Amino acid sequence: MSTLKDAPQRQYSETDHDTWRRLIARQLSLVQDYAPQMYWEGFERLQLDQQRLPVQDQMSERLFNLVGWRLSNAQAEYLKETDWFIHLRERHFPVTDYIRIPEDIEFTPLPDLFHEYFGHMAWMTLPRYLTIVDRITRKYLASSAEDRPLIANFWWFTTEFGLIRENGKVRPFGAGLLSSPGEFQYAMAHPELYKPFTFENATHGTSKPYAFHDEYFVIDGFEDLETVTADW
Repeated sequence: MSTLKDAPQRQYSETDHDTWRRLIARQLSLVQDYAPQMYWEGFERLQLDQQRLPVQDQMSERLFNLVGWRLSNAQAEYLKETDWFIHLRERHFPVTDYIRIPEDIEFTPLPDLFHEYFGHMAWMTLPRYLTIVDRITRKYLASSAEDRPLIANFWWFTTEFGLIRENGKVRPFGAGLLSSPGEFQYAMAHPELYKPFTFENATHGTSKPYAFHDEYFVIDGFEDLETVTADW
């Protein structure tokens, strides 16, 4: 399993830093009235630099001081499902180390630094959220080879591309929505694609890593996700 010490820290150009600044400014303006309150609580705890790309070892230390987790280096790849959950079992959150090119500012098929830090990391500072991460991780690793893809799908349609209802309004919950200018706007504009969140629905949805989704599942408040995973 890779850790931060296994790979050299990537060097970033001023173009990379400019892409980061543009993404941060644009996405903050898009989601400021939409993201749930829990997300903003985590965003405040994270204290993300909005001008310069994050340095992995510094952010890893910050996360450890907040919640006892560290970052691990996924470089520029999708990890295999089992590798991903093994990292999470060890309280290592895998992050990529590249930033999308300016031409891909609307959508990138691979998770990049912006997806990791703007989409995921605010949530990862919240112990209540990490309880859910731990439950899904344990459920996946304890499942049979046949059932593991179902639990991976559950992760995908909650923490990556889930929606959540808060104060009567449907809001982006998953990191893939919060960090994607293109898919965030697409999902918010197409309520006909919303389906009720249940274990059965989330485990059998059709994930689309390289395109916008045809369906989204609406969690009925964070307590709904806690209830569904309570016995895991």
